[in-house]
Amino acid sequence: MTVATDSVPIALRENSYAIVRGLFDPGIAGRLREICERVLGQWRRAPRSDNPPVGLQANYMRHVNDPEYHRDHPDDLAFLLDAVGAPQVTKAIGEALDEDYFFQMTSLYFNPTGDSQDGFWHKDKIGAEADVALVPETGAGLQLQIALVPTDDLELVPGSHWRDYTREEHAICVADEERNNRSNEMPGAVRVELQPGDAALFTQLCIHRGRYHTDKLRRTLMVSVKKKVTAEYSLRQRGLDPYSDQPWFLLPDYLRGVSPESRVFFQNFIDYYAPHWRARFTEVLKYSSLLQRFAESGAPNPFFAE
Repeated sequence: MTVATDSVPIALRENSYAIVRGLFDPGIAGRLREICERVLGQWRRAPRSDNPPVGLQANYMRHVNDPEYHRDHPDDLAFLLDAVGAPQVTKAIGEALDEDYFFQMTSLYFNPTGDSQDGFWHKDKIGAEADVALVPETGAGLQLQIALVPTDDLELVPGSHWRDYTREEHAICVADEERNNRSNEMPGAVRVELQPGDAALFTQLCIHRGRYHTDKLRRTLMVSVKKKVTAEYSLRQRGLDPYSDQPWFLLPDYLRGVSPESRVFFQNFIDYYAPHWRARFTEVLKYSSLLQRFAESGAPNPFFAE
C-alpha cells in the first residue's frame, strides 16, 4: 500500500488528513507511553463501566484521563492533561478546523492479545452533525492520533470526505451487509507512517480504518475534538453521551499541576458541559436518597417490584 505523503494541518479540508512531525519530543512521547501502559494494565484488570469490553480482541479504551486510573499517580494525570492541551496541539487542531471547537475525549489504541485483525473500512456515522458545521468539509470535528511507538496502523482514502462512496468503495464498505469491509483492496488507500511523537489528524468523514495485529505493537494516544456548533446540536438532540459525560472535571483539584495554557483548552469544555453534569448528578442524588429511605423503612423496594 502507498505511504501517505506529509500534509500540513490547513490542508486537511482538502486531503482528509494532516501529519505533524515531532508534535512531541521523544522524552515527552516516552513519558506518555509509560503512563498509557500503566493505565492499560489497570483497565484490563478493572475497567471503568463506560469503556468497551475487555477481552482478547479489545483494541482500544476510552477516557485515559479518568482520574480513577491515576488515583495513586496524580503527577501522571497532570502530565497527560498538559500534553493533551499543549499549545502545539491546539494550534494544529485550530489550523485544521478553522472553527471553534471543544475537547471531547482521550482514547488509547493498542494491538490485541487475541487474533490479528485488519480493521473495517468506514466513515464515522455522525448523522446531521456535519450539516450544522460552519466548515462542513471538515465534518463535526476531528481525531488527532499521537504515536507512542513507531506505527503505520492507520489507513485512509485521501479526499474521500468530499463525496459519497464510489461504486468500488460501496462494494467494500457497505454492500452485502458489510461482509467485505476488511478487504485489503481499497482503491486509493494510503498508510500513515508515524514515529513516536508524530501525530496524524483526520476528519471522521473520510474512509479510514486501523490495523490490529497481535505481533505489531501499537500504542496510539488519540485526542478527539468536536466543533462547538456540532456539540451544541448533539446536546440538544441527544443530551450527554458517553464521550462528553466526564463529570470528574468538576473535581476541585482535577487540573492541579496543569499549565495555564493547557487549562484554557479544557476550560471551554468544562464551562459548556458543567451544568449538564451537575443536573445528572442531582438526579443520581435524588434516587440514591430514595433507596436509602426504602432500606431504612424495611418496606419492599418498589423499584425492583415485579
